[in-house]
Amino acid sequence: MVDTLPVGRFQLQQQRLELKRWIPAFLSSHKTLFVLLWIAAFGSVFFWQWNIGGSGFSIFAKVGPGRPMPKMRPFAFNLTDFGGVGDGVADETAAFERAILAISKFGKRGGAQLNVPPGKWLTAPFNLTSHMTLFLAEDAEILGIQDEKRWALMPPLPSYGYGREHNGSRYGSLIHGQNLRDVVITGHNGTINGQGQSWWKKYRQKLLNHSRGPLVQIMWSSDIVISDITLRDSPFWTFHPYDCKNVTVRNVTILAPIFEAPNTDGIDPDSCEDMVIEDCYISVGDDAVAIKSGWDQYGIAYERPSRNILIRNLIIRSMV
Repeated sequence: MVDTLPVGRFQLQQQRLELKRWIPAFLSSHKTLFVLLWIAAFGSVFFWQWNIGGSGFSIFAKVGPGRPMPKMRPFAFNLTDFGGVGDGVADETAAFERAILAISKFGKRGGAQLNVPPGKWLTAPFNLTSHMTLFLAEDAEILGIQDEKRWALMPPLPSYGYGREHNGSRYGSLIHGQNLRDVVITGHNGTINGQGQSWWKKYRQKLLNHSRGPLVQIMWSSDIVISDITLRDSPFWTFHPYDCKNVTVRNVTILAPIFEAPNTDGIDPDSCEDMVIEDCYISVGDDAVAIKSGWDQYGIAYERPSRNILIRNLIIRSMV
């Protein structure tokens, strides 16, 4: 006697056999693989460009609005506690200065965190302090005042001898720090926007009497972390760590137009040591990452080469 399978089970087994024969044949087709790869690449580019059109690009999935800001220091303050408005019109410079002065008093107690809530926060340049976390909420945007008269003038960098674009003084950065330790700039992909369009136009028209300044510049400092934020439209170089040690840049988006945004480098480690740059998206009008050690004979005399810098897993879009 011969056992027989029910019709339904027999048809299922036949379908499985056909599928096993079909899959290898399908995958062996070079043309099919090429089409699949092309579709995947096109989809990835479309995804990146769609995100660029918004407030910024995030390598990781976006989470819904209204996320609570985590407490990363023993003490935390909101910018509104110091008179911040966040309407994109009010001058928030004094609020930032008052907040950072208050935070500077918590250094021996583990430091403090300044939360920038959702909104647009228009400000002139301000300085950070040690043992500080600057946390930008989702939909928070720090905007640089476009009037260059509000940007402090600083002496040329010692390893450059004179300004990059003009002799003499240079403009400082929107967010600045010197001789600091343990500084974190992070958030839920909030944005620091230099509003560099007026700077680029005046530079092309030769209307500036001093060299343009970076968006964020940290000098002679150590233990610096910048993560999970967007930096965009810098007047000049975007992030310029100068003679710093132990710097981490992770999951940061840096944006500027590819054309007609002169010298908007993404990240320029300059005489830096022990630095990691990883998991970032950089789309700018000049070098994405440019490792420096001063300029010509001035850099040689300064004697601080850049060393031990790890760069990995970057997505770069540039005219260079």
